[in-house]
Amino acid sequence: MAELDSRRDRDHDHLQEDDTETNSLLVSSSSLTGGSGEMRMQVAGSPKSGSINAGDMPRDSNDKQAKRMLSNVEMFGLSCYWFGWSALMSPLFIAVIPQQIEILSEDKSKGSALGDTLIWGSVVAILVAPLAGSISDTSTHPWGRRKPFIATGLVIASFALLLMAIAPNLKMYACAFLLLSAANNVTMSPYTALVPDLVPQSQRGTVSSWLGVMSFLGTFTGGLVTFFFPSPVSDLIILGLIHAGSGLITMHFSRERPLVHRRADFSICQRLWSLFRPMFNHDFRVMFSTRFLMQMGILTVQEYMRFFLKDAIQDFTLFGYVVASSAQQAVCVMFVPMLIGGLGSACISGVYSDRTGKRKMVVYVSGGVMMVACVLFSLIRSYTLVMIAAFIFGCGFGAFSVIEWAMATDLLPNPEEYAKDMGIWSLALIMPQVVAGTVAGYILDYFNDLAPKIQLGYSMIFLVAVLFFGVGTYYVKKIQSVT
Repeated sequence: MAELDSRRDRDHDHLQEDDTETNSLLVSSSSLTGGSGEMRMQVAGSPKSGSINAGDMPRDSNDKQAKRMLSNVEMFGLSCYWFGWSALMSPLFIAVIPQQIEILSEDKSKGSALGDTLIWGSVVAILVAPLAGSISDTSTHPWGRRKPFIATGLVIASFALLLMAIAPNLKMYACAFLLLSAANNVTMSPYTALVPDLVPQSQRGTVSSWLGVMSFLGTFTGGLVTFFFPSPVSDLIILGLIHAGSGLITMHFSRERPLVHRRADFSICQRLWSLFRPMFNHDFRVMFSTRFLMQMGILTVQEYMRFFLKDAIQDFTLFGYVVASSAQQAVCVMFVPMLIGGLGSACISGVYSDRTGKRKMVVYVSGGVMMVACVLFSLIRSYTLVMIAAFIFGCGFGAFSVIEWAMATDLLPNPEEYAKDMGIWSLALIMPQVVAGTVAGYILDYFNDLAPKIQLGYSMIFLVAVLFFGVGTYYVKKIQSVT
């Protein structure tokens, strides 16, 4: 008996030494993916204070990952990259790219030239987004599954922006934009997966509000840059620095525990098939279609706003005061009421949807508001009325941009493939760049040739946007698992 007690004491001491000497933590696969199961994976490293960490989250009674509630500082850090991305992309599409296309194309067929340029980058994005997400989901990099891709995308994007700044002709410019589009999607799919990775479902509406607010603040910041620095070269350099800096902040706050062991490697055929699998989920498919239609409307308005102000408005007088001397500045000034409306609706809609669970109602209202704004755009030729319509559009866009994030993360079909599925969902934002710019560009050129005095082409593309918003808003009702 004494010998047995002595052996038990030695075993106990041995276990204590093992616990002391290792920082490894074994968790079930579901604690990383939100799913169930008994398969175990090793997660290396120990948690650091002040950062969001997927590895130290408790488990609930249903054997699913019970993510801890995030603090405001953590939500700020997680959403910070969205600030930099919006500061870059919003003025890039609304002001910088149209201005450079107009210069490089010598103002000839600028509508179709803009559409053709956007196609090349969009095609690459369609290929890169789901593949980058799929590789990220199974990555065992020491930095974690998401951070290596975010860092790589930031570096390549910075280089691509420099090439766009110095491009001497339209072909070189299109190639640089192609590289930027690829880099953007190397970053975006893993980044968007951080929300379902780290945020509990009860906070996703609130986090989406943070993302919406940071998006509008970024857009406002980008607008200020393009207003005070009218040179496209200066714009691209400054916005590139903001974009890279915000990405580094998000990487700092979102420290991940790297996976030591990954799931069994897929064959090429299995990996390709996995890219199509989410579309067999009814709600995901409907959400994808809805986002595609809404993005078609948004891009139709966004990409041709500068041309609209330059060709159809021309006089940038607001309540009797001249507030801009060029279409470039007029677009930047127009950001102000749009952002005021967007910030207000973004702050309210996410918290409202978390508290009530009514996400569809927010989409219905926001879609209707954007439709009203587009009807006004199609009718008016006064800059004062344009500012009013921009405020109305911002109210609708702010609420919608928040809720579509929350709904997308709620409807991801496979918790083990968050980045890949978010990459596929992001195609609903990318594919319209191929279609919307081309279609709207040719509609603009065709109808402006028919009625150049009244600039009929702009009225037509805004009414086409109304159609996209109407169908997309109605289609939301077919989503079954979201109220």
